[in-house]
Amino acid sequence: MCRWRSTIYLCWEREEALSDLKTSFLLFSLDKISDLMYKIYPVWLHKMLTPHNKLNLGGIRKVTKTNMSIFIFVFVLGIYSAAFGSVSSSQGANLYQLKCGRCHQAYNPQKYSPNQWKTIIKEMGPLAGLNKETEKKILDYVVESSKKKDSQIPTDPVLGGYLYSEFFSSKDSVDTFDIHYLNVNLSGRPHKRITFRAEFEFEHGGGESEPPFVEQAYIDVWIFRNAALRIGALLTPFNRFDEFHGPIENLLITRPQMSREIGNSAWKEVGINFHGNLFINKDFYINYDTYIINGLGSGSRLRKSRQYKDNNNAKSLGFRLSGVFLDKFEAGGSFYQGAWDDEGDLKLTMMGVHFLGKIENLTLFAEYSKATSENPELIEDGKAAGYFIQASYLIGKKFRPTIRYGTLDYLDYGRGGTDYDTKVIALGFNFYLTPSIVFKV
Repeated sequence: MCRWRSTIYLCWEREEALSDLKTSFLLFSLDKISDLMYKIYPVWLHKMLTPHNKLNLGGIRKVTKTNMSIFIFVFVLGIYSAAFGSVSSSQGANLYQLKCGRCHQAYNPQKYSPNQWKTIIKEMGPLAGLNKETEKKILDYVVESSKKKDSQIPTDPVLGGYLYSEFFSSKDSVDTFDIHYLNVNLSGRPHKRITFRAEFEFEHGGGESEPPFVEQAYIDVWIFRNAALRIGALLTPFNRFDEFHGPIENLLITRPQMSREIGNSAWKEVGINFHGNLFINKDFYINYDTYIINGLGSGSRLRKSRQYKDNNNAKSLGFRLSGVFLDKFEAGGSFYQGAWDDEGDLKLTMMGVHFLGKIENLTLFAEYSKATSENPELIEDGKAAGYFIQASYLIGKKFRPTIRYGTLDYLDYGRGGTDYDTKVIALGFNFYLTPSIVFKV
């Protein structure tokens, strides 16, 4: 199959990646559109998020003493990290490239206004391992380098989005052009302890068969400088690929089959997530997430089980811990468990491990996931397992060859007869016109 796609980027790139593609084009960037869109920023949204409003945490019906211990443990980590953050000796630009370029190419500091940078660094700082001193140095650098003026809207919200258009060509289907995704997202900081993100998406042109939906819509309440309670619709923190599924962060066009079917890439959920980081010393820190969500339901397979509204009274719980060493290597593990059937009697348990590494221009990425789904009597429990290993090298900031090998073994007759046993080698070559405009093959 051969598909061509084009994407328009605005301010803050967050994007659904596509699967089963062969050729990709990301055409051009329109940052200036954000200046116009700020003028129509909804005042009601700013008022809704101001501190005097109450946050509704209802709907959580079933939390055991053991499960609560996870939250107590991570809450203590947040207190510890707030008190004992380490200090880095790196300066300004070097710190920015090191910390903010670990997971993706660092953005041009001129791209955002000073207030927008404050919003972005507040939201992304814990994941990047910023303590109070390194955060100040990076913020001073990007604010000084920024050439964009602040808007008149409080906290200068960050507006972004993308348009995804494709040409599909396959011997098994009719050749066609398609508007696969139209996405608009908005983030802001209405209060020093409140940040928010909202992401809305149309697929295939919208209409009755493909109505628009909420990809993410959450509020972060910052209990400490580097620890927050996230409330709303969120991407479930299981392994790490979901945070790399956009077309810039995902270095290939396709997604790993294991991440699609077990990690449920773009796994949208509603619930709460306590997240933050803990500094061990100047070279090592831990990122953590622990969450209560509605959980996966009774679809024909795991990917078809994603849901916003729960199908039973039992809530699902999970956590993810990641250790980052020298801002170059990350390793971690994830766990999820919840009832998937309508009665709330049958458990789904998922475990995963991940590794990321960056050595100069070489990037490495690997994940392993395993799932066990209890089935009714006389039906064997469903089982799924798989992994991928990926390596990529950036040449002269313009060219990037990438290779990925992945497997998936998935057998579950209790959910409609799912039976996969695949091994895939994916090769890709990217040309970067700019850091946010890339042609992929």
